[in-house]
Amino acid sequence: MDKDQLIDIRDRVLAGMEQEGYAGADPFDGLESRVFQASGLGRFRLARLIWLQLIKRGPGALRSLAMIPPSVNPKTLALLQGAGEGVVLGDFTAALSAMQNADGGWGYPFEWQARAFHAKRGQSNAIVTSFVVDGLIRGGMPVDHDVSTRAADFIEDHLWRDGYFAYLGHDDCEIHNASLWAAFALNCVRAGNDKTAKAVHRVLDAQHDDGSWAYGTRSHHRFVDGFHTGYILDLLDRLRISGMDGLESAIERGWSFYRSNCFDDDGIPRNFAGKDGYLDAHAVAQSMASLCRFGDVAGAIKITNWAVAHLFDPTRDVFYAGIGRLGPDRQNYMRWTQSWMVWALSIVIEKTAMNDAFDPEKPLSLSHPDPDRTAKEAALAVLSETVFRNLYALTRMEATRVKASGEMDRLYGLTRGMKTLQRIGGQRGIILGAKRVGFLTGAEIVTPSDFDSMAHDEIAEMFDVKD
Repeated sequence: MDKDQLIDIRDRVLAGMEQEGYAGADPFDGLESRVFQASGLGRFRLARLIWLQLIKRGPGALRSLAMIPPSVNPKTLALLQGAGEGVVLGDFTAALSAMQNADGGWGYPFEWQARAFHAKRGQSNAIVTSFVVDGLIRGGMPVDHDVSTRAADFIEDHLWRDGYFAYLGHDDCEIHNASLWAAFALNCVRAGNDKTAKAVHRVLDAQHDDGSWAYGTRSHHRFVDGFHTGYILDLLDRLRISGMDGLESAIERGWSFYRSNCFDDDGIPRNFAGKDGYLDAHAVAQSMASLCRFGDVAGAIKITNWAVAHLFDPTRDVFYAGIGRLGPDRQNYMRWTQSWMVWALSIVIEKTAMNDAFDPEKPLSLSHPDPDRTAKEAALAVLSETVFRNLYALTRMEATRVKASGEMDRLYGLTRGMKTLQRIGGQRGIILGAKRVGFLTGAEIVTPSDFDSMAHDEIAEMFDVKD
């Protein structure tokens, strides 16, 4: 399936979301049922747990009979604003800011019951808060904005325990991906804080010998699933890019486990490591993004094509919630399915666009004049931080090699590529160069007015080339 077809599908789903005001159903919103609330059974933990699972696993008609109102989820809007290093598809800053709770966090717009804890409607938690912080910063919110600092206060003051971040403020449940998300979000606002470092090291210590991570530390959280493993790998990689040391081994071992156990023999993702069966669209979306991040674009495209063929309903312009041995689960979930699939499709589309303009896994060389320069610069402007920095490093290494071999014509093109990367990097706040390497995640970066000439002079001096 080509890029234009993927864009068409993504935009049709997105248009449907917009038409509904981004409000919809969620697999965990069963306790919002007017029928259940009127029954009085909500006082009992077991009744809440059974009812929620009944709604989640039952037919769509049951949801209608239960009278569950649609709701707007902050996480939906955060994903559409680029959280998780996705593509920014809209500006929801005002809406997300208005949804911030008095304690500084964000939560799900429904009451829900898990085996480990009970959460009230809207109660702030680590995951929603972290995704929103990430999305707001990706959308341009300064890290010293009141909304950002209040969110950081919530993470530090309400979620911090002895060495990790809890999922909820009133409970000590330790869930590895949630703790890492909170650590990452806090680091976006308060770079270099010691709590982030401690929480990251605790996640590293929790990694099993085979490279996997259990979901959490409680007895019923010992399972290993695909999309939360993808969460952890993506976050560790983003922290590595931000300058945190000592993560490479954990990432390599985790990636090896993830690729070997969380996909079947045909390269299709699994919900749970080493187990075939029902496949959730959420796991599909996360796998598409994680494979793009770690360079397996062909694998991501294969999964994308599979998802469109097996999970997309062209008559409704929605993605199914999942698929099992008996066929697709036709439930339409706004946050859990539609927003995640739009998020993942956008990442794959972006990656495909990069490959149309140039191959980001090869050194960037520009001719003079270059007829495709406009398209290449447009592609560079939306390239993810990870791939952007890797492309610069790759181009610089190749320039060093060709200079030593005396291939001057080739060196001229590579030097133009490096200058272009320096300039666009400066515009995006990605500081590159022999003396200025690193991406300052979540920081406000004021680029000097003479940044372009500084970068160009540095490259010219390094490679003794004038252009």
